[in-house]
Amino acid sequence: MTGPIPHVAIRDWRPQTGMEPLLRVGVVLDRDARPAVRLEMHGLGCAIEGLPAAAAAPGSPAALEVALAGAALAVRINGGPVGTAHSIRLVCRQSASLQPGAGVVVRDVPAGRGFHWQKAIDQTLPGVIELRPGRSGVVLINELPLEDYLAGVIPAEMSGDCPPEFLKAQCVVARSWLLAFSERKHEREPFDRCNDDCCQRYQGSAGLTAAALDAVRTTRGLVLLAPGGGVLDANYSKCCGGVSESPRAVWGFDKPGLTPVVDAPAEASERRFLPLTETNLDDYLDGGWRAATGIYCGPNAVVPDGIGRYLGRVDQAGDYFRWTVRYSRPELEQLLREKLPETTGLAELRGVRVLARGVSGRATRLELEWRRADGRVAQTVLDSEYRIRQVLGRPFLYSSAFAARAERDAVGRLQSVTLRGAGWGHGVGMCQIGALGMALSGRDSESICRHYYPQAELARVY
Repeated sequence: MTGPIPHVAIRDWRPQTGMEPLLRVGVVLDRDARPAVRLEMHGLGCAIEGLPAAAAAPGSPAALEVALAGAALAVRINGGPVGTAHSIRLVCRQSASLQPGAGVVVRDVPAGRGFHWQKAIDQTLPGVIELRPGRSGVVLINELPLEDYLAGVIPAEMSGDCPPEFLKAQCVVARSWLLAFSERKHEREPFDRCNDDCCQRYQGSAGLTAAALDAVRTTRGLVLLAPGGGVLDANYSKCCGGVSESPRAVWGFDKPGLTPVVDAPAEASERRFLPLTETNLDDYLDGGWRAATGIYCGPNAVVPDGIGRYLGRVDQAGDYFRWTVRYSRPELEQLLREKLPETTGLAELRGVRVLARGVSGRATRLELEWRRADGRVAQTVLDSEYRIRQVLGRPFLYSSAFAARAERDAVGRLQSVTLRGAGWGHGVGMCQIGALGMALSGRDSESICRHYYPQAELARVY
């Protein structure tokens, strides 16, 4: 991961290119509306490109503050103002060679935008840093080779203290997803992928461990190939809950090589839950079989009380295999008024009904029935698992694999709704907690990849 920076951009990369591509990662986004960004680079030997020669500060800068100034940037170096620039690039000699904790420190970077774990964290970024003015705030981009980027993904998606075979599998899957480059995200922004769950978590080198760095180096260039050729668009999520989902149920179209699987050994009786329907959903969620289950993401493989050490540093520890969220009717009505403009006139929620599910039990279409103040009854339909999670969560529901259980009074009026659910995330592809369970039980990275992507082949593309 050292040596000359490659010149092929990720958008132009193809398997036949035979070289590691260069990636531009959005770290502070225009939507974050940050009026100023502070960077610290003590002893890194940094050069600032883009400033007029007369504005350059003598010696190596230790601190840089960049603020939005109309359509330009106001720049301060080591506490003193040096003028304005249309954009600047920070190139640091000591952050070119990747090491744990090496790079430029950027304070208070948003992580988990819009999800239940959202917070601000400091990040240490290797490679080149570019700053630009946006419409609402400063935009910060980290430009670096793909393998250095992966070293910042692996200990962010899950802890760098996870078992080595899990880390290797996560490397292969994350690299494959990125190189497939099939999802149309951030097309009008000056970077390829963002640093958050919208794309993949990237948090620089601060959380990098020796094991995570070794996993990246050991698997360098190793990817999953889809049936018929091309790099597999290898989606993954935190916890499938026992059954993974199809891409069509989540995004409305198929992806070659991505098929639902039961997250258990081939001989497991839990394979009866593929597919999940209204008929077997209650047994799946609450059946007595769970006490002795061999499901890889289940509590017998990954003990909930100990899961915190394996999660990423922005995650909240908890039991995501099964969970419960309960709303009183007034609480849910208020949530709907806040999140659904069309329910502004809602006087009384009458019911919540799942209209369609994927094979993992994830609701893909849900109907809300409600009464207006004038007595008219209306129905609002939520048409995707993401929208369902967005509307029914505060701020975001773990998964749409739930049963909605209504409690009513003696005359049938809705009193509360309890969501009894499974998993965390969209559920397509590799289940990260399941892959962790496989690694803890002694499975190697190749076995993990083949379990979640049974139609794919492993190959090195550079």
